[in-house]
Amino acid sequence: MRSVLDYEHYLNKYDSYKIPEELFVQMVKKAERYLNQFTFGGIQEVSYDTEIKNCICEMAEVIYIEETKKSDGIKKSENIDGYSVTYVTEMLDGEDRKAVLQRQLYHIAERYLMHTGLLYLGV
Repeated sequence: MRSVLDYEHYLNKYDSYKIPEELFVQMVKKAERYLNQFTFGGIQEVSYDTEIKNCICEMAEVIYIEETKKSDGIKKSENIDGYSVTYVTEMLDGEDRKAVLQRQLYHIAERYLMHTGLLYLGV
């Protein structure tokens, strides 16, 4: 898969700085693979406009954050005497971290590309 997205666009046009430059290409490739899956190969057939580039940037950030975050989360509740701690989670019952990540990335793709027809199933 080809990528025409560079770190310069990420810093200047997308205006973010969460992903270090040395990991940028790796995160973008992962984001492009997810987006290619969501579009059924549709992004391979179009030139990357600003919407697609920004979508990939946001997806790459979410992947980077997911891969680098610590296992500790935000405490939802805590019981000192019985020492019970509950953390806030985006997981549904029976869902693993990969499923949560895929759901998050698909929502990003919807926000950027719903109006383009790239997410259309053809049914």
